[in-house]
Amino acid sequence: MYNELLGIGTFVITFILMLLLYRFFGKTGLFVWVAIGTIIANIQVIKTVELFSVSATLGNVMFASIYLATDILNDIYGRKQAKKAVWLGFSSVIVMVILLQCSLMFIPAQEDISQKALDTIFGIVPRIALGSIIAYIIGQHLDVYLFTLIKKTFSSDKTFYVRAYGSTAISSIIDTAIFVIIAFYGNLPNYVIVEIFLTTYFLKLLTTVTNVPFGYIAKSMFRNGKIND
Repeated sequence: MYNELLGIGTFVITFILMLLLYRFFGKTGLFVWVAIGTIIANIQVIKTVELFSVSATLGNVMFASIYLATDILNDIYGRKQAKKAVWLGFSSVIVMVILLQCSLMFIPAQEDISQKALDTIFGIVPRIALGSIIAYIIGQHLDVYLFTLIKKTFSSDKTFYVRAYGSTAISSIIDTAIFVIIAFYGNLPNYVIVEIFLTTYFLKLLTTVTNVPFGYIAKSMFRNGKIND
């Protein structure tokens, strides 16, 4: 149960940190969260762990927090701000990949102790990196579009959960499918790919269901004038 308990603790810490950035820096804090969160999530996804007796990659909690951050931006500040955050996250990953690949190309000194570790972490298999980037940009834009569409019918503060659940649940199917197909199709048996898809989507959905209360907290802070915009 160690990983499961640690996962719960990490979940709570992640969303508290997101709220703190929003509390002290307003929508700029959410922009920063999307940028650094996208980088962190793409590093975390390299690590495979066992949760509830199944293998899964890390990064699902961070990706879920990014979806929530864009939902908050969309709900409070409008679709244009949410799309701006999506492109900021995308640009951050591109910058990270390019500059880190340049760093790896340098010939290390004889006394260097980091090259092998850096190469293991950041020498990402191109298909996995490509799958993650494409899935992110399509999934996030779809989430913003669906959130705005649902908001036309469910627009009150009390129905924020409908907008958040609906948009993220649907967009996560698309982004998870795109990622596993680009990253693993042809390299793994089809049944393994399906298992990875189902496990990853379930964890994203579980995280989405439990993170929406943090969205209500963010909206409450905004209504009560506690945000330093």
